[in-house]
Amino acid sequence: MKRLALCALCAVAMLASSAAFGHADEPSERAFGFRLGYGTSPDQFVAGLQFDTGKITRWLHFVPSIDAGFGDNVTTLALNGDLKFFVPLPKSSVVFYALAGPALAIWWPDEGDRDTDIGVNLGFGARMELGEIGWYNLETRFGIGDVPEWRILIGILFGNR
Repeated sequence: MKRLALCALCAVAMLASSAAFGHADEPSERAFGFRLGYGTSPDQFVAGLQFDTGKITRWLHFVPSIDAGFGDNVTTLALNGDLKFFVPLPKSSVVFYALAGPALAIWWPDEGDRDTDIGVNLGFGARMELGEIGWYNLETRFGIGDVPEWRILIGILFGNR
């Protein structure tokens, strides 16, 4: 029950944060999506949600996410507050980005007590158009501190373009 309440709280926070960022006179470029991947330390299958709140500046977006990892005798929940710096390629629908942001990791081992730790994520990725309805993205992230060490994720975002 506590996990469900925590997930609901995070979803509300992500949606509420969209009002704080973005510009009223421009298309919002807000998007919501899903992602799947693999992580190490611990070795896990990862599933998550991501929410692009739109532009903060011309190339900078706030993109919070929540990822659940399963495997290696532990379940993890990572709450990420990423800033993504986008670098568009000329005459291309591919956009590369760098990411950085704080992370909160909650660990539920199969045996033992739950633990909560903080750290920082650094990474990079690419975003490709998905017609007029959104984007695909592929990213890798590296955890610094007591958060999952490395993850590679592929996702899909639906939203305004």
